[in-house]
Formats: sequence, C-alpha cells, structure tokens
Amino acid sequence: MLVAFVIVALSSLILFFFLPSGGGGWVHAGTGVINLKTFLGIARGDWVDLHNITGVIFIVLMAVHTLLHIPYFRNIRRCLMPGKNDTCETE
Repeated sequence: MLVAFVIVALSSLILFFFLPSGGGGWVHAGTGVINLKTFLGIARGDWVDLHNITGVIFIVLMAVHTLLHIPYFRNIRRCLMPGKNDTCETE
C-alpha cells in the first residue's frame, strides 16, 4: 500500500508541476510529426495511465486493509472505556 501511495503521490506532483494539462504538445503542420510533452522520457499520457492504475490499486488495497481491521473497529469502544472491561482483546 505504501508503494502504491508513493507512486501516486510522485506521479501527481510530476503531472501538476512538470506536465500540466492543456499544454498537450503540438503537431508540425508540414510533416505531421507529433511532439508530446515528456518528463524523464515518458509522455504525459503514460504518466496519467500510471497515476490512474496505481490509484485504483491503492483504493483496492485500502478496502482490503479496512476489511481486515473490522475486529479492531468493533472493539475500539471497549478499549477506550477502561472502567467497563479490563481487556481490549478480541474474543
């Protein structure tokens, strides 16, 4: 989950500061050659794909992480009220 978060964070910084939307690149009128904006040799569209795919992976991992911690969420009230019960362990 941490790796996915770091990739999403770095790609969003690159997209925001170095490859903002609206710049898009240009097509040379005479030859039809396309000059796309790139960063580290990777085109903006590929950065967007990396950002989106890794974001979806991060969301799925967060959902799995939350589901795995359901017992913790069920017992948190018992742990925060020490006078009612001596233990916070799950049964």
